[in-house]
Amino acid sequence: MITPGNNFFDMFTFDVVGSLSPNTPSEENDPTNDYVNYLDASDAQAANLAGVVDGVVTIRSDSSNIASGRGRESVRVTSRNQYTHGLVNLDLAHMPGKKIHQSFSSHATGEIDIIEGVNHQATNATTLHTSANCTMMSADCSGVEAGGPPSFGDGLNANGGCVDAMQWTSEQINVWFFPPGAVSADALSDGPDPAGWGSPTAQWVGGDGCDMDEHFGENVVVFDTTFCGERAAGVWPHMTQCALPAPSSQDYIRNHPEAYADTYWSIDPLKVYTDAAAVAGKRASAVH
Repeated sequence: MITPGNNFFDMFTFDVVGSLSPNTPSEENDPTNDYVNYLDASDAQAANLAGVVDGVVTIRSDSSNIASGRGRESVRVTSRNQYTHGLVNLDLAHMPGKKIHQSFSSHATGEIDIIEGVNHQATNATTLHTSANCTMMSADCSGVEAGGPPSFGDGLNANGGCVDAMQWTSEQINVWFFPPGAVSADALSDGPDPAGWGSPTAQWVGGDGCDMDEHFGENVVVFDTTFCGERAAGVWPHMTQCALPAPSSQDYIRNHPEAYADTYWSIDPLKVYTDAAAVAGKRASAVH
């Protein structure tokens, strides 16, 4: 089980890849060519970009300096443990706000983006990415947006955060979004029971179109806050609220550190269950 506390970061590695520019990939660059410089553990903690206070984990990006070199300083952490099947429950008090690309995801063989979005997006997109020959519902890459209360970025923060939960078995992947006041009583307990949580916000079912265990396995948990890159830079010119203040995402990110004061994750707690009963949606007390 991963859970906030003084040892939270002992369970993660700090990724230190970055990008010299969105158009000059190298072996050390971010895989999506983002304008970002990820710090290692010691530098991130010295810069107050990663820490734990009263059991609450905070992961930030720099909001004080003009960016240079590889890009704006940020933090990307990846769990040391790998998982095949599981139940991931996240109590999220705050997530990064606007004009970036942020995700809380699980990936290795196949990718499950539990939280993903860019720029001023107001609704979270829960997304799966798989290799070829896996079709669930309609496509190899399917996204489901949570409706109702704000589920992403500034709107989610103003609404008081949320609890997100992802259940992964051989047969299906389910994701629940719980806004404040609607969180299932056992969602963050030592004995969660997804069977009692009602219909998931997003659901993908395997079968003849996709053998889940062939396309999803040995996944890790990732918290990532990055800038520009293939996704965010691509939609920048088409979003009026983005294009007006700067001609490109890289120009804005480089020269406006003050815009990123709210660019942080506040996590309390994160729990990953691998007990078979919990994964299957039956009440269980064992966690890992």
